[in-house]
Amino acid sequence: MDVFLASRFTYQSRSNWRKILEEGKILVQGKPAKPSYSVKEGDEILYLPGESFEPPILTDFKILYEDSRYIAVEKPGDIPIHSAGRYRKNNLTDLLEEDPRFEKIYTIHRLDRETSGVVVFGKDSEAASKLSDLFSKRKVNKTYISYVWGSFPTRLRAKGFLISDPSSLIRKKRKFVSENSFQKLETPEENPETCETTFRKIGEGMLQGVPFSKVYCFPKTGRLHQIRATMYSLGFPLLGDKIYGKDEGAFLEFIEGKDPDLISKLGMNRQALHSSSLIFVHPFTGIKTKIRSSLPEDFPG
Repeated sequence: MDVFLASRFTYQSRSNWRKILEEGKILVQGKPAKPSYSVKEGDEILYLPGESFEPPILTDFKILYEDSRYIAVEKPGDIPIHSAGRYRKNNLTDLLEEDPRFEKIYTIHRLDRETSGVVVFGKDSEAASKLSDLFSKRKVNKTYISYVWGSFPTRLRAKGFLISDPSSLIRKKRKFVSENSFQKLETPEENPETCETTFRKIGEGMLQGVPFSKVYCFPKTGRLHQIRATMYSLGFPLLGDKIYGKDEGAFLEFIEGKDPDLISKLGMNRQALHSSSLIFVHPFTGIKTKIRSSLPEDFPG
């Protein structure tokens, strides 16, 4: 049971789920289950969490842009956009809504919890809908900065598909395959997502005796884990990425409740991906709007 819960609900480590089971907070068919219980098809599993404590987060976000319809925030690299998993109140949306200046905040797009940089919210549902439509129609120019292991090409365009990665022990991990490679798959995925990203190297250096590259990323599409999965599949994993980094064992140790040395294993404590700018034509004023975010201090020089 503890293995099943840790693999299915990764917001708790296996050791945490084991402790929860030992406290009698997981019921199967209405009765407390032991960690060693073998899950069977048709089991009705009930979780009674009781009082819980959320992980600490970085709350030093700042306002980059604000008008009557939108607010743009510089998100730190350790806070989720919205309520999910262990983060019920400790998330950017809830924290903004606690500010008396903002009655209600509407999510338009998302960044992964460990991705820092520009994120825009609507102040009303109409504003959120109009800008969300621009994102979906690919009329928002997005620029990210990433740091990856290896000597990246000067320029590269990756167009293809994102599919599941059956070779990985991490259930939610994805991989990028080019259009040509996708046609040659023996068992093609039923619902692959198209994706396209252009990359341009803008710097390089050495870390732990290994070369790394600083790369601009220009995603044309906006898929889950698009940049991270593409870089990993191209052979240039992001520094600090627990899932798509050079050692996915760090993530497996993490969900087991261990405390892996992320600096030595991955080069950073969090994934080196930063949303540096968004450019769009304002849906209400018609003015070309550019919002920028400076590179975080925890990134390499």
